[in-house]
Amino acid sequence: MKDKKLSSILSFYINGELFAFDTDTVRNILELTKTTKVPNTKEYFEGIINLHGNTIPVVDLRKIMGSAKSRNSKDTATIIVSNDGQNSSLIGMVVDGVKEVYILGDDDKLQETLVDNNNETAIKLSFSGTLKINEDFIHVINLDDLAEEIEK
Repeated sequence: MKDKKLSSILSFYINGELFAFDTDTVRNILELTKTTKVPNTKEYFEGIINLHGNTIPVVDLRKIMGSAKSRNSKDTATIIVSNDGQNSSLIGMVVDGVKEVYILGDDDKLQETLVDNNNETAIKLSFSGTLKINEDFIHVINLDDLAEEIEK
């Protein structure tokens, strides 16, 4: 996925900042859904949901990103993603709100994302890069790396 050229992204908010997933990885966008808790899981693991007969784990991406201000609102959403296109790898990501889909052109180039690797409260995330679209900077999350971190 790191070397794949992005054609479009789904942008969303976490703690007032814009992030995105490659739209090829997005399967559904749901309003915040009640989850069934699973005992003895990590703090960011919200639980599981049933979607079209599939049991899907749901994590709070806001907590993964180190945001202590994870409050649900009417805009809070769960983005269902899959890094390999298989139903067995579906995972729900809770975000503060979905913004929009951007269709990327040849002029939209990913720049290196600067991260604080000394942040001990968040798991280490990899980004495919950062885009500047209009006046917005959007950090594109590398879903392969995120899924690998979540599974640890």
